[in-house]
Amino acid sequence: MITPKQSAGTRILNLEEARALLALYESMIDIARARDWERLAEIERQAAIIRDTASAPAREPVDAGGTTQENIKALTELIRRIQALDREIRNYVEPAHEEARQQLSSEIKGRNMRAAYGGLDGPG
Repeated sequence: MITPKQSAGTRILNLEEARALLALYESMIDIARARDWERLAEIERQAAIIRDTASAPAREPVDAGGTTQENIKALTELIRRIQALDREIRNYVEPAHEEARQQLSSEIKGRNMRAAYGGLDGPG
């Protein structure tokens, strides 16, 4: 049971933060579909700020008096939607990440070959 005043050190994501996160994740899925990785990273940094703030220890007791069952249900639904969007975003990001890793690896191997053997054109 949640008491009207939680002890200092306890911090929970509130509805306003969850709504802000959901809005960011909704924009992130469109950005991921467009493969705009720089913009995605920028929006992810904004989401990280909200997540970090929500998970930071509270400096004073948190007033949980407004934490109703209705608010808890709404918060739970928002978190579920965020998690679903996160999974969908990963479906775009992970293959692109692997592709970039392979390209980088190939480039490094090519550079190492050129450094070890010099130009392959021969004399002339």
